[in-house]
Amino acid sequence: SSCMPRRSLRIARLAILVSSCCGHGIALMPSLMDSSNPSDWSGALSSYGEALDMLAAGKKDPSKLKSLDAWYMDSKQAAKTKGDLDTSTLSKIVEWKLSRGTFRPGLLQKAQSNDEKTVRHAYSLALAELMLAEQSDAQRAIGEDAASADALAAATRAVKAMDKNLFGVGPATATAVLARVFPGSVAFMSDDAMLGCGLFSRSAEIKYDMKTFSRFNEIVQSRARLLNSRLGRREWTGDAVGRALWARQVLARLGATGSPPKAPAAAAASAKRPAATAGGALGVRKTIGKP
Repeated sequence: SSCMPRRSLRIARLAILVSSCCGHGIALMPSLMDSSNPSDWSGALSSYGEALDMLAAGKKDPSKLKSLDAWYMDSKQAAKTKGDLDTSTLSKIVEWKLSRGTFRPGLLQKAQSNDEKTVRHAYSLALAELMLAEQSDAQRAIGEDAASADALAAATRAVKAMDKNLFGVGPATATAVLARVFPGSVAFMSDDAMLGCGLFSRSAEIKYDMKTFSRFNEIVQSRARLLNSRLGRREWTGDAVGRALWARQVLARLGATGSPPKAPAAAAASAKRPAATAGGALGVRKTIGKP
């Protein structure tokens, strides 16, 4: 009825949607971004290994992805490269990114073509930005937003330095490099994390440009600050938030089959989130350049 209040109309429409989805055997999973409870996020992050195993099971060589991921996530190993980056390490990170995400022919070869001097120079520019941001962050109160804009701007400049100076290294690959050693400043912009935070509603919309990185990084770093504020200690980083989102998204996408089937159209429609709840950026096309 035209006299029906808007709120009642929305509730009625939602009831119809839920009924339709249940009738088709589709489970409506609440978005992790709807929760500010640290326990919910810890639960999602603890499922990372399960999600990785499920993803690896669909690969030709499951052990390769697991081995690369164990190396990438090794904090002691990562600490050794914090002050420097060589072509070998860059190439291995690219290999991890391609194994865990979307494979892009020729991307690894492009990254490997960068000489040592160029790689070290690009990384030194990024390092200068992030070291300063890290020092400033250490002086802030837990959850404080006062200097967050400066920290986010420094992260954007760091990613841009690598994007601009290295062949075959776009914003997404740059974040894979930097998130490994500066997770509190830069979060890896994986497809599933960007979908999980609601920045995009489907894979075909994903973009890998600087604007997208800035929006994504702001979303996950802000959530990390909120969780830390609730806990009263520094436990979460933006990259950890991204990994929790990645794990939740991968498990939802692969289900219990261990293989990556295409999501039914109805499921994709029910998973769509309003732009206002995640910073917008809907209705854009995927661009494949140097992610």
